[in-house]
Amino acid sequence: MRILFINPNTSAVFTERIGTVLSGYALPSTEVVALNPASGPRSIESVYDELLSAPGTLETILENPGFDAYVIACYSDHPTVYAAREILEQPVLGIAEASMLAACMLGHRFSVVTTNDSWGPLLRDAVQHYGLTDRCASIRTTGAPVLALETAEAETRKLILDAARKAIADDGADVICLGCAGMAGLDKQLEVELGVPVIDGVVAALKLLEGLVGYGVRTSKRCAYGRPGRKGLVNLPAVFATPYAD
Repeated sequence: MRILFINPNTSAVFTERIGTVLSGYALPSTEVVALNPASGPRSIESVYDELLSAPGTLETILENPGFDAYVIACYSDHPTVYAAREILEQPVLGIAEASMLAACMLGHRFSVVTTNDSWGPLLRDAVQHYGLTDRCASIRTTGAPVLALETAEAETRKLILDAARKAIADDGADVICLGCAGMAGLDKQLEVELGVPVIDGVVAALKLLEGLVGYGVRTSKRCAYGRPGRKGLVNLPAVFATPYAD
């Protein structure tokens, strides 16, 4: 099977890290490709950033057909997850939803450790959207910007570790979800120090999709993810018209 991971920001460092981590977990029969859009924000830290990243992300999906599954590798309730489910039959996952669903199978309550403080309200909304409010112990932020994960790894790792310890001791978390694609690869180191499961959403998405593709299931077109009807587009690249149903 072939799975496409799209990093919606334009950080090549994050995209390369995602690809490296996936290479250590993919089944021998799974081909994983990691890409990022050619245009868009360098990092995603707000709803505005999400929306700016959406056209490039959708264009990347449309220009790379034929994969068995697709992942939006941003730790948010990214709008392109739902758009992609409308225009594709193949399974589509976001890494936030993947990590939280996996965490629910490994403990009673999970906490998300993420980057800057603005992500707190956004991820609480995401938890509610996924129907997991009762299973979420807390959202803990480190206060560090997303791009700090490109370079200041030792400093940001300590911030993540400290926040995770507070989530376990003070909030009652049984499982920690790493709340940024830039944290990919830190899970096993942190797991040893914390003594609880630590979930990397990138790996969780890979493993869930290997199972779904192997099971032979597709995205339902019955209601919520029905293909959008054709309409005129003004001053947009022609590729955006290709998904419309006649």
